[in-house]
Amino acid sequence: MYRVAVIPGDGIGPEVIDGAVRVLKAVTGRVRFEYYEGGVDVFQECGSPIREEDLEEIRRSDAVLFGATTTPFDLPGYRSLILTLRKELGLYANLRIIPDLRTGREIVIVRENSEGLYFGIGAVVNGRAVDVRLITREGAERIARFAVEQAKARGSFITFVHKANVLTGDKFFRRIVREVAGEEGVEVRDAIIDSFTIKLVRNPWEHGVILSENLFGDILSDLATVHAGSIGIVPSGNYGDGIALFEPVHGSAPDIAGKGIANPIGAILSGAMLLDYLGLDGSLIRAAVRGYVVNGELTPDMGGRARTEDVVRGIIGEIEDLLSMDEVWRDEIRLSRLESDISRMAG
Repeated sequence: MYRVAVIPGDGIGPEVIDGAVRVLKAVTGRVRFEYYEGGVDVFQECGSPIREEDLEEIRRSDAVLFGATTTPFDLPGYRSLILTLRKELGLYANLRIIPDLRTGREIVIVRENSEGLYFGIGAVVNGRAVDVRLITREGAERIARFAVEQAKARGSFITFVHKANVLTGDKFFRRIVREVAGEEGVEVRDAIIDSFTIKLVRNPWEHGVILSENLFGDILSDLATVHAGSIGIVPSGNYGDGIALFEPVHGSAPDIAGKGIANPIGAILSGAMLLDYLGLDGSLIRAAVRGYVVNGELTPDMGGRARTEDVVRGIIGEIEDLLSMDEVWRDEIRLSRLESDISRMAG
């Protein structure tokens, strides 16, 4: 039995995470979900966006499923919960997969997750504001290795996006990426960040595994969501050496929170990535989502009138239809439920 820590968050986070957990339960009984609070309310209670005792329990989990939290601009001392979790759990690699669910094409972006301008070194002194952009050899090597593994798994190449024609840190980063990829026989193609944004808009599907530092990767992955039809369907994974966290990329969307119209697909596909990480295979969920998008009513962000609950139920219905047709998946469900029953009786 795998332990998955669930942090629903606020805004639309609880709505979409509820749907993702229900879909995961429809696929496998081999996961135990344990819930934790985090965000502004917890910060106001204890001075941190997550309680230390909860963080210790989360560290002992096999993976984390995260919804979304609102980060206020004007709360002194507050640091975003997701940035806190990435730092505390050592989640140095961010993988964002931007899907075209109607054709099966994907844009794959690997973003360095722990350094760059988001490292948190900055100050305002004597009328001057300074943020330090930190890139280390250790950080560059490990994200390069992660990108290489992604490229090898896909039989692809790496497009390294940078500003090495201007920035010393990117010259350093580029050299390390080429060294690591060269050792593994993976091709690296260069792209300058400003001109690459045009290529990503005009011709998004031909760039292999896109690799970049933290800030550039953040901007590129949000820009690329235009090709998915909605940011609401884009999943992501944050990976460390012993744990990973999975989250939709859409944020807390407070303007639609509580209205029942949030798109749960990004959270559901993040759940599929979570299953892959645990070795349980998220392909059934991805197949069900594709089937639903082709045939079902979509949420307003995708031009439809469906509610969150409609989409969740529809995807679960697709899963049930697939299970009725596929003996391998049926056997996996039987096995996982049997193991779950045995574990429950034993303990």
